[in-house]
Amino acid sequence: MTEHFLRLSFYGREEAIRVNIGEADYTELMDGVKALAAGKGHVPAFYLFSVSPILSALISVKEIQFLQSSNQPNGHDWSPVLKAGGVAFYLRGRQHPLVLDYRGKGPLDDMMHGLATATYSDDVPGCIMLADGSGEPVFFRLDEVQFAVMYTELIQRQS
Repeated sequence: MTEHFLRLSFYGREEAIRVNIGEADYTELMDGVKALAAGKGHVPAFYLFSVSPILSALISVKEIQFLQSSNQPNGHDWSPVLKAGGVAFYLRGRQHPLVLDYRGKGPLDDMMHGLATATYSDDVPGCIMLADGSGEPVFFRLDEVQFAVMYTELIQRQS
């Protein structure tokens, strides 16, 4: 399997993230970015893909400041901050992520897959409320999400 190495920067963040993605995800992401640069409509608003054997990432197209692609590693590995059953939301204007110890299926799974089917011109639904592993609620705006990283097992739809 061909692996591509990406370095991505988001508006308001000094440090770029570095992720490795497979050929199919790479092709889909690059086609979308090229279409957006060409002013074409109907570009996915978010991309959801695997970045390791156990982690997945959700990337907001409108929040990408730059994207650099390489067939070889391009710098140090990026290690996201996650709790045991975690998901980390990197929100616009915030230096540190909102990290949740999230256990169980449901809204997170539906939200990630729903965002991955929205197009760039669509209005992203305004907000969501999730509960962490202790049952404590957290409420935030989805249009503020620049990117998120989560354990893949948390977003696998049950058949």
